[in-house]
Amino acid sequence: MLRRTAIILATLVFAVSVLGTSILRTASPRYAFSVEENPDQDILIEVSKMDYYLPYPGILPDHFLWPLKAFRDKVRVLVARDSAKKAELLLLFADKRVGMARELIKGGKAELGVLTAEKAEKYLEEAFEETEKAKTAGKDTGEFLEKLGKASLKHREVLESVGQIAPEEAQPVIIKAIGVSKTVYEKVAQRLIEEGRPLLIPMDMDKEMDGEEEAMKDDDISSPTP
Repeated sequence: MLRRTAIILATLVFAVSVLGTSILRTASPRYAFSVEENPDQDILIEVSKMDYYLPYPGILPDHFLWPLKAFRDKVRVLVARDSAKKAELLLLFADKRVGMARELIKGGKAELGVLTAEKAEKYLEEAFEETEKAKTAGKDTGEFLEKLGKASLKHREVLESVGQIAPEEAQPVIIKAIGVSKTVYEKVAQRLIEEGRPLLIPMDMDKEMDGEEEAMKDDDISSPTP
């Protein structure tokens, strides 16, 4: 009897995993870009302008076990006990995915890289939304807001860095992702000002980053159409 029950439970778990994997694959948008191979490219270059360190990304979305990991991440957020915990998890997943996007794009897998970058910024945005809910519930969110603000700046750095080497067709998607991280930073900065906390970076650094983003746009506009 126990053996039969165990077999049934194992079958159900496997079925749910397969279903979750299928849903994730179906719901994800897809991009197709042409890229030039560069075997001398170093995919381990770190961006160090912002004093914020991204966690080790682990397996990448091109790994055969990735759908199960992505499904597990969604479940972890779903069962988180409150908005503060959800915000922490969402930021962790956002940080991991922007690192994954960097490695994928530098490794010549731009299609999957920009898709992962979009997901990273979606999680970053959701992390701020959950922080707002936590604040409404009476939680002290000041310290986490500072971390979230630094993370949003780091995301911009990473995306602007890979934007310089990504295929031309990928530029609009990357610029859109940069816009999300910029918006999150602006919202966080406003909350920090309201709480009497200092801004995260000097304004000249923010202007420098905006200049890099404008350069990406100019390159995209001026590039001749094949």
